[in-house]
Amino acid sequence: MNKAILAVSFGTSYPDTLEKTIAATEKALAAAYPGWPVFRAFTSGMIIKKLQSRDGVHIDNVAEAMERLKDAGVTQVAVQSTHVMHGEEYEKMLAQLSPYRAVMDIAVGAPLLHAQRDYEAVAEALLSWLPVPQADEALLLMGHGTEHFANSAYAQMEHVLRARCDRIYLATVEGYPTLDLVLEQLKKRPEIRRLTLAPFMLVAGDHARNDMAGGEDSWKVQLEHQGYEVSCILKGLGECPAIQNLFVAHCGDAMASLPRGGKLYGVGVGPGDPELMTLKAVRVLREADVVMVPGTCKSDRTALHIAEGYLAGKIVETVETPMVRDKAVLEKAYEAAAEQIIAHLTRGRQVAFLTLGDPTVYSTYMYIHEKVKARGYDVEVVPGVTSFCAAAARLNMSLCQGSEPLLIIPASHGAEALIDVKANKVFMKAGKSILELKEELKKRGLLQHAAMVENCSMEGERVYEHFEDLTEPSGYFSLVIAKEDGK
Repeated sequence: MNKAILAVSFGTSYPDTLEKTIAATEKALAAAYPGWPVFRAFTSGMIIKKLQSRDGVHIDNVAEAMERLKDAGVTQVAVQSTHVMHGEEYEKMLAQLSPYRAVMDIAVGAPLLHAQRDYEAVAEALLSWLPVPQADEALLLMGHGTEHFANSAYAQMEHVLRARCDRIYLATVEGYPTLDLVLEQLKKRPEIRRLTLAPFMLVAGDHARNDMAGGEDSWKVQLEHQGYEVSCILKGLGECPAIQNLFVAHCGDAMASLPRGGKLYGVGVGPGDPELMTLKAVRVLREADVVMVPGTCKSDRTALHIAEGYLAGKIVETVETPMVRDKAVLEKAYEAAAEQIIAHLTRGRQVAFLTLGDPTVYSTYMYIHEKVKARGYDVEVVPGVTSFCAAAARLNMSLCQGSEPLLIIPASHGAEALIDVKANKVFMKAGKSILELKEELKKRGLLQHAAMVENCSMEGERVYEHFEDLTEPSGYFSLVIAKEDGK
């Protein structure tokens, strides 16, 4: 894992609204950016302490989360704030991030209200998510409020909302506009007798449940004393999918500003003839900083030879992948290979890992590919011409037509279990067992319908249109095509 998202929220001590808002927003981030694991931090020390003492639940603050990511080897962090504005809590977050900018690439997503387009998008989201006020009704949103100069965001938000519906008001608990100011405005609208209250906060926590919808001194009770019929909606902004999507978009903007990391390409170079390399394979090789091949197999050295015209100025490395069947030995080798590649990727280098034929067909590369991908790095497979397609072309024959099935069999791994399947068959890498395979096909009456190519499109190519003509062992790159009906 070299990259991660840190979702930073003020926090809440109410588990139900935490799941519906903060956790839901984190899940939206994870769904939008699957290669980026999502971690959580709160900026409220009071809430962190309460959760720890009451529930035994530890939530990291920003500094603790960054230490955890640094220790895990993360080098790129997209920090997404779920704060409403650029206020005190947002600035506290930035201050806690500051010491880590020297050792990690950090990009910070904007809070909910940043640019004018955010105010417009939030207004549209709320009008489609909350009940639209009727002629005798108004919607009153409760914001937190702050002494910070960013408090002006609330007045701007109310202005944008009222441009769309003049029966929407916004007041704050600890800032401007105040509830008293809204009451003065409501007195000028005698037709409004019903009020719906809803929090303009990420979560429906303590302020929403007590200051807005609670007893005695709550807004609900105060407004009822003024003669209004009052109902409350206890849903935080984080429950609104459109609001979640705004945070997702802000996070994407932050990610785009991070330095471009390295990328691993698994490049199929085809069966042997350099002219059979794809245009994309050639482009990727030209742009690569590092070219890698496994160093233990003849086919891998052949892949390097095919691509030799594009290796000038490249770092060329071999990767040790032992030719054994011991799974523990192979697993250890694949892990080491992934680490070798990652060492280049973390330096921003583009790595091309060469495979003969196509990387997705019996290739060592795919085991390594999966490990590098699981660590969060960018990977891509560049397909190549397979040996069996090239061999069929060399023989001027089809592999399958109409409804004919095609079965690809690694000849050195239990071919006898599949040889009786009714299908056109390709036996790959049959060199060691070529004469035994010939005998098995003969027993089944398939030999007269079989052809063989050795070293297809390479130096030393041998073509047997009639496999039965082969009388001596063949090399590693031997491939047999057996047609079920002989066509």
